[in-house]
Amino acid sequence: MSRLLSRRFTRRLLSNLVSAVLLVLFSVHARADEISIWNFNDSDLATDHGSGTLNSNFNPANILFAAGSTNNARLGDPAGQALSLQGGTSNANNGRSITINVSTVGFANIIVSFATQGTSTGFNSNQFQYSLDGTTFIDFGSPYAPATAFGSVPIVFTLSSVPGLNDNPNAAFRIVFNGATSSTGTNRIDNIVVEGSSETIPEPATAVLLLTGLTSLYGIKRRRPGTARWRSPI
Repeated sequence: MSRLLSRRFTRRLLSNLVSAVLLVLFSVHARADEISIWNFNDSDLATDHGSGTLNSNFNPANILFAAGSTNNARLGDPAGQALSLQGGTSNANNGRSITINVSTVGFANIIVSFATQGTSTGFNSNQFQYSLDGTTFIDFGSPYAPATAFGSVPIVFTLSSVPGLNDNPNAAFRIVFNGATSSTGTNRIDNIVVEGSSETIPEPATAVLLLTGLTSLYGIKRRRPGTARWRSPI
């Protein structure tokens, strides 16, 4: 009776171990990763980490760079420089924008964040938009007005409610600037980060090796002492 109970306990233990291994190995693990980062420390519009493009239809003379911030900085980036956008002659840059194109393939729950500040005569009504095809842009949320200093809290747009941005090679984002009342009124933007949740699944080979090892151990447990013949299951 005790031997029978021992065998049943061993079988139950093996079954529980296999279930636990499968649960751990084949669960999908999500983690937040930066996809693209612009810190503007090189005084240009090129991406500084990751891949993507940033373009603007501002008058080139009004695309400047000025002292930046560590607000929303990533990967140890220093304050360095920030993108500085001016209203321009006759406030001609009202209604103009910066556009970010980033592939989100392999990512979900997209978030776009950045640090910003503005002068009293700079752009005080700015609209964030997204695009699923890189061409047609849709307003997301209400227009925002930048604070007068960078501070420590970035502006964050959480786009998990837009599933079409997930795993999308043509994802794009835009900020349309309005409200400038002076040619030298400015908004500074720094440390633009596009990030999302990446999903990783353990390789099946890992599971197979571990399960094979467990099965071998079970076979050794069931072998008769002094013989190579396997016992039939009870």
